[in-house]
Amino acid sequence: MDKGLPVYKLTINEDIESQVEVDAVALVDVPAIGEGFFAFSEQEFQSYDDYPKAASENAKAALRWADENGWGSCGTPVGKKRANDLADGRAISRDTIARMAAFERHRQNSDKPLGDGCGRLMWLAWGGDEGIEWAQRKLEQIDREKKFQFAVVNEEERVVVGPAMIPDKPIYRIDPDGKEYYVYFPKESIKTIAEKFYRKGFQNNGNEMHDGAKPVDMVFYMSWIADDSKGIPKMKQFENLPDGTWFLGAKIMSEDAWAKVKDGTFRGFSVEGEFNMSPIKMRSKEESIIDELKELLRDAI
Repeated sequence: MDKGLPVYKLTINEDIESQVEVDAVALVDVPAIGEGFFAFSEQEFQSYDDYPKAASENAKAALRWADENGWGSCGTPVGKKRANDLADGRAISRDTIARMAAFERHRQNSDKPLGDGCGRLMWLAWGGDEGIEWAQRKLEQIDREKKFQFAVVNEEERVVVGPAMIPDKPIYRIDPDGKEYYVYFPKESIKTIAEKFYRKGFQNNGNEMHDGAKPVDMVFYMSWIADDSKGIPKMKQFENLPDGTWFLGAKIMSEDAWAKVKDGTFRGFSVEGEFNMSPIKMRSKEESIIDELKELLRDAI
């Protein structure tokens, strides 16, 4: 997680009439709410340096131009760091590769001359055509090889079970204006979400890839919040997840959706809805050390 990006806590209202809630759960190839979220394989901790040389050269071109002309108002600290990483040939994480792939939204700037606004400069800083196209291919490869995020527990009855939400894990996001940030859900929010999902009768609200125009004939008939202290276990093979994880089980009636589960197109659940966002002030390493020292001194007195 890049500590320079803002972090927001997501919550929902307990009021049953409130529209701030999760009202559907999608079947997805890579859980949207769990980008960099599920630590079920070592892939989350892997890094990659097999991007093309042209991507490094593009980043170097951006840095040379910035050295001669200055960055001006162009680029965020994250974008400038990305240019330096690529120029130096450093290995980058899946999270970073996903950001590079998402930079496709700025392709309209790829043919502009340097100096005509910030678009071309930042396009090159993020690897240019070759870097961004590599990132898109690499992201697909990594995610194809990822372990399934849910398990088929009964093929005959078409039942899948797996985690829907995990507490206190950062989720990378980009808003329509290109602003990067992280969000996370505390345990209390997940508990409220799970309760309201059923209280409001949303258990038949499933779709494909967060596309409301592609509903799936399915029912979420199992739901539990893991809590070891209360004897509520985590699902087998997901024992490494923390207490407060929301698990869902669904029966899929749709022939087409079930075929996509079996062939690996759909790998997990991803919730969707409206949330309250509260900015969180991140503490610096120095502040954390000072607090720890204060605690030690108090204990010694």
